[in-house]
Amino acid sequence: MKKILAVMLSVAALVSASSAAMAASYTDVPENAWYTGYVNKISELKGFAGYEDNTFRPDNQITQEEFVKTVVALTVGEQPEATGENTEPKRSWKNCWDSWAQPYLNKAMEMGLITEEDTDFRYNGLPCTRGNMAKIATRAFEYLKEEDIADTSTYATKLKDYSDIPDKFKKYVLQAYGKGIISGYEDGTFRSDGILTRAEASSVLVRLIDKAERPNADETLYDYFGRKVTWTEPLRIDVPEQYQVSLSDISISQAIYDEAVANGGNISTKTLSRSKAMMFEDLVLQSIKYDGDTITLTVPDYLPESQRWVIGIAYWDDDKDYNFMNNKHIAITEPGEYTYSGIKLLQAIGITVKPKNSDEFTSHIRIDYQKNLSLERYDNPIIDFNNAQTTFDWVQGQGYKDYFKDYTFDENKYEFELSW
Repeated sequence: MKKILAVMLSVAALVSASSAAMAASYTDVPENAWYTGYVNKISELKGFAGYEDNTFRPDNQITQEEFVKTVVALTVGEQPEATGENTEPKRSWKNCWDSWAQPYLNKAMEMGLITEEDTDFRYNGLPCTRGNMAKIATRAFEYLKEEDIADTSTYATKLKDYSDIPDKFKKYVLQAYGKGIISGYEDGTFRSDGILTRAEASSVLVRLIDKAERPNADETLYDYFGRKVTWTEPLRIDVPEQYQVSLSDISISQAIYDEAVANGGNISTKTLSRSKAMMFEDLVLQSIKYDGDTITLTVPDYLPESQRWVIGIAYWDDDKDYNFMNNKHIAITEPGEYTYSGIKLLQAIGITVKPKNSDEFTSHIRIDYQKNLSLERYDNPIIDFNNAQTTFDWVQGQGYKDYFKDYTFDENKYEFELSW
């Protein structure tokens, strides 16, 4: 089977060179139509044939039997009826299948493309819906031992009508959509009950057997804690959109990251860019309240799995300073809401986002009551953003942009990123 598939892919690659000639052979297939290349390839592979009047009829509906027949022929690499075998019906509703389709449908059952539970196939000549197409196509790449997408949750959020897709199709739609075998419409919907045309079926079938034809086929996939992600795909979609980050938001370029991965590195040692790290740190900053001897703060569960919180509070539990050997420390490393009492004298609060398996960081926010290397206290607590080259009096509830909104700085001198 692998040999057959390799030959088919080679044929598919060669067909592109003759696209213009093939397009001219069908009187109803314009050279500039979105489906022309797919029609050319599927015709060359003898998946679909044109009609006697030299037309392809790209807008004609395709039946379930026709779609199954073509999938079987392309994935198996042979015509089942040519053997004179496999013609005896294998289903409980035997009389419902046309005789020409019988060998293909029987073969499809052997391959697992359709099953006894697929009751849509009780009736002859039904148009193939996009839901059924996704199901059969997904089972076909499973038959070809192509690995499933482990986490399809990202794609569920991209399809605006995902909740309207029948449950029997959902997992297949997400796999087919995620692999680029079938795309959604411009309005963000999938329309699983839509009817497949010969043009659409051509694109699906070509993408099924030729990975190079799939959208973003040349985009590198990276291993991210057991699932495959692209460079720009959100690492978490269960957080508000403005707090979603991707591999592209780490502090190094894709080329440098690729080199690191090639040498055994991984995302768990890479820092977020300063702008993105500070975006998260700023949420903690704005939540901090220090009233009397009690500190409260909130640490949001927004970080991607490759990053971790490192938040420290240094203080004295008496009403006067002693020395740095006698101060107390609180370490916060997990999301949650925190309250600490008995903080008589606050020395400092530090907020940092670090990689899961590294102590490197790009951003650090620090609130200081105590001057460095002394027991002398500031008249007002100050706040410092690393690399900002300046400090401000700390105001509870304020965020990064509040401090800098009236501040004039030289963009060539300071490293500010206000994209969030």
